[in-house]
Amino acid sequence: MAKPPRDRRRYPRDPRTRPIRPGIADGVYVYVLSGGDVLVLEDGPHAHPHILGEARSVEYAGDLTVLGDTIHQLTNLSGTFQFDDPEGLRRTADVLQTLGFPIRPGGVRFFPADGSRPRILE
Repeated sequence: MAKPPRDRRRYPRDPRTRPIRPGIADGVYVYVLSGGDVLVLEDGPHAHPHILGEARSVEYAGDLTVLGDTIHQLTNLSGTFQFDDPEGLRRTADVLQTLGFPIRPGGVRFFPADGSRPRILE
């Protein structure tokens, strides 16, 4: 189920936003799952609302780290969206694997909203 951002300002879409594809540069990215696509932007302060812009809702959001076309870390960390649904994180991992990104064992980490310890999902 899509969720709107907590910050409802209508930020413009960042032109550096792109669908994640094999061959993407190594780095840390913020992502949103929208329309079945994982869209990414280089990590930075308050970057999530700029991925789609215009205060659009997303299916899921967090951050991820890519090294050599492998996902080393995938999380639900997003101050803008604050998803607290581990199934959404698993769904995002499935989309990434379908796109050709293997995920490092232990790399899918869910952070509960209550501040309790993160859980490794995969």
